[in-house]
Amino acid sequence: MRFPSVPGTSLVGSVFCDAAGKVIENIVVPTLSNKFEPGMYLIKDVPEGAVTLNFSILNTAEFDMVVLSNSDKIEDMEPDWYYDEEHLCAVLETVIAGDKFRSCLTGGSSVASMSWTDFHYYSQQRGMQQIDAMMHSRIANLCYAFYGRRDMQEQCGAGQHTNVRTIGPDTMTRGMRDTVGYDYAKAINPNVTNSLIDGNLVHQYAWFVDTDQFGTRIVTQVNNICCLGYVNAYGHKYEMMDGVDLPNDSGNAGKWRIWMPDGTIRYVKGSTNSGYWITGVWHGLYMDMVPTGTFNGSSSTYYTDMYYVNTTTGRVVCRGNNYAHAFGGVSSANAYYDASYANTNVGSRLAFRGKLVRAQSVAAYKALVEVA
Repeated sequence: MRFPSVPGTSLVGSVFCDAAGKVIENIVVPTLSNKFEPGMYLIKDVPEGAVTLNFSILNTAEFDMVVLSNSDKIEDMEPDWYYDEEHLCAVLETVIAGDKFRSCLTGGSSVASMSWTDFHYYSQQRGMQQIDAMMHSRIANLCYAFYGRRDMQEQCGAGQHTNVRTIGPDTMTRGMRDTVGYDYAKAINPNVTNSLIDGNLVHQYAWFVDTDQFGTRIVTQVNNICCLGYVNAYGHKYEMMDGVDLPNDSGNAGKWRIWMPDGTIRYVKGSTNSGYWITGVWHGLYMDMVPTGTFNGSSSTYYTDMYYVNTTTGRVVCRGNNYAHAFGGVSSANAYYDASYANTNVGSRLAFRGKLVRAQSVAAYKALVEVA
């Protein structure tokens, strides 16, 4: 059985009862080392003789449903499946070329010192948007599934410890190949740069694995990371997101308000503990990378990233963190500032949701005329 509940003590939780109302089993989510938010799912085998389930839930929780199944497969506990329509998310962070936002190489760094309001406006002028919460979750989940680990700063490298990297030249010549981190590079070349930073928690830079003229593997140090093909998917500038905010109105502190592609709105309860290493995320039907709970991790355990949150009204959400910090990987998020905030640490990434038309040839693609 799957059902929503709350963390609590022996007086708050869930109970299975028999036909006479006698308690057969208590289910209590401990408040110690808590990675659970009120309204999240519990999944439990129904005990022999149980007839009813009684459970506590906050009246402000986004109640979903109770699911009963005869199956012993965990995937059958989710009766619905969500199909995410195809969309585009830029490989590079947003730059200004001419008088427009673009995703291209300019020989410089990406745009910064601009508010969310302006990033949103100029993205819309191109008929596009900024990266959104659903895309953020997809990137993180795919990284973890593909590499089988959650420390992306050590897997793909942390990059140069600056927020003004010259983007593109050191990664684009290699196509969609990903960079590797220090340990991987050192196994090939013991003399690679050992530049521990951020309190000796992470190695600066990243490396590409190449082959020399004799077929021997070599590594080349670069400043930008490439992760699942995304250049600086984390650790260069915070990336402001569209389609998500934290209204933080009464009874809903810490909830991410997410606008879905079809225009509907849903709420996901996130942690209100700021500056904590992420140990749990909401997941659920949409596999949301929304940090949860009150338990603190570290740079080498759980998600190896941090979440910053402010429960003042009207917070925007940024992803990816800035600089080559140990706490700034693909699940890192910051919901601390409002839409007017601008800083050299903050940029964005263009994206597109809508009808995609595939060009029939390279020549047809190159012949396209820009309309926005």
